[in-house]
Amino acid sequence: MAPSTPTAVASEGAWASRGGEWDCWAESTAKARKGSDVSARRLENACWRLWNMEKSAKEQQGSPTPGESSSMPKIRSSHSLQQVFNASSDEGSQSDDNLDPLRIDDAAFKERLEDAIGGCIDFAYCRFPAKQANLKYDDLPTFPIRPNFASFRNSLRPASECVVFDGCPEDPYHPSNTPIYQTATFVQPSCSEFGAYDYTRSGNPTRTALEKHVALLEQAAAAFAFASGMAALHTVMRLLRCGDEILVNEDIYGGMHRLLTQDCVNSGIKVTFVDTTDIAAVKKAITPQTKLIHVESPSNPRMKITDLKELATTAHRRGVLLSVDSTMMPPVICKPLTLGADIVIHSATKFFSGHADCTGGLVCVRDPTLAHRVAFLQNAEGTALAPFECFLFLRGIKTMHLRVERAQANAERVGAFLLAHPHVKEAYFPGRGGCDSMSLVVHRSQATGQGSMISLTTGCVDFSRRFCDACKIFKTTVSFGSVNSLIEMPCTMSHASIPAEKRTLPDDLVRLSVGIEDVEDLVADLAQALEAAAGGLAAPCTKGGYDSRFEDLPVVPNPGLPGPRDDSPSKSRDAGSEVDARRLAERLVVA
Repeated sequence: MAPSTPTAVASEGAWASRGGEWDCWAESTAKARKGSDVSARRLENACWRLWNMEKSAKEQQGSPTPGESSSMPKIRSSHSLQQVFNASSDEGSQSDDNLDPLRIDDAAFKERLEDAIGGCIDFAYCRFPAKQANLKYDDLPTFPIRPNFASFRNSLRPASECVVFDGCPEDPYHPSNTPIYQTATFVQPSCSEFGAYDYTRSGNPTRTALEKHVALLEQAAAAFAFASGMAALHTVMRLLRCGDEILVNEDIYGGMHRLLTQDCVNSGIKVTFVDTTDIAAVKKAITPQTKLIHVESPSNPRMKITDLKELATTAHRRGVLLSVDSTMMPPVICKPLTLGADIVIHSATKFFSGHADCTGGLVCVRDPTLAHRVAFLQNAEGTALAPFECFLFLRGIKTMHLRVERAQANAERVGAFLLAHPHVKEAYFPGRGGCDSMSLVVHRSQATGQGSMISLTTGCVDFSRRFCDACKIFKTTVSFGSVNSLIEMPCTMSHASIPAEKRTLPDDLVRLSVGIEDVEDLVADLAQALEAAAGGLAAPCTKGGYDSRFEDLPVVPNPGLPGPRDDSPSKSRDAGSEVDARRLAERLVVA
């Protein structure tokens, strides 16, 4: 990122007080080498491989080059290009007696070398010497060098961005989908050098593929995958130190509220809740100790809208970082990093998965310095996502645009239905009629749609409970972003961890996550549930044909039906049927 950009300057200012502990990242580590350094290492490795191949071939043929002994030391990848190619012309500059320059200063060999490596970097053969004068062990890369997408402008449209991506371009077999590298360890080149990967907790090719694709979608310098959304949020909080302060919007996910008020405070971090929709209130709340502002927009579950661009400008003027939990707004709808945010967090369990079959979290950053720190925490604390779940998320991303587009269209219809229904007191969503006009203008300036989340009130806690229990298609469960439509009451479910005296949401609030089913079926389900609630239904509705039991249909096979040649009396036939049924059940149990 160019240092002249305001956000980059703000990030530097926010962390300047850290004593320059990460300065080595941009200068000394193998992960952050400049393009010319990467090319040099590529050439080193290619030279190392080809030269030793030629030497071995000559030794096997028994015709060594004149003046070359069969015990001539091999060239190592740690030798610099200047040593390798210029040693013969400047023997006085040699610092390694094991390097024989006589066979390297050869134009034909150089040409074969360049033909062999071409224009691509073969990350699989990168080597990182374990000992360097200015390099610490913790500064060694946990994954190969990857592209910085912070300033990347993809010529593809959002729907194509989700699909057109090769997660393993270096794989020699060119698979159509990224393989699952289900391994804990990776064999190293030697005891004194590290390969591209060494231990899956630190880095894994499947996870690298997921993190690269997410970084591309979010236009981030780097993205990191964690075992859950809460693990991702916790990692961001670990950027703070004792005595630091974090400002948080007052309407926040229950799990985040619990993390802040029952964990972070024990580390000496001051937590201050503020209405981030009021920029003047945020300016007033910032103190010299404030290091981070964390916000959701729309907020969960009251759908309050924060002006992310204005908030980022306010934060950066005071040297404060801005973190955005954008779980409700996946990157096909909103990209907070492009609005000035420094950190974006997702519970990937929701829209990135889309099928409620795996848990995961994502942290995306614009600044390479922050990327280094997040990578360190991911490795040191062991919170990284496992390879199989990475594969599931890679698969989920391919259909994310389709799913979000369909769910969002359904949510627009559902929202219009709820606004017009007499039993719905208020409905909240970032669309027409679901928020005030100013909030709608702000949201549409930073997102391409309203999403698929809707909250509503009925004016009565018991009515809301009966409404949820009467739904047949909408499943009563926490979470959101699935292909299935979901319903819950935050005060007793997703936000139950917030003490009642500290909650800022009404007790009768109901939250809907609209899925991709036929919208006519969804509206009909909500309509019948509202009418059932109005009629005083107190127990969950377990009948209705949507539980996939189909108890009203005949079963196959049916031991109670007579065979084609059964001439026995009906009574005996019934008795025999009961015996056959029991025998069949016993065989099934044994099986």
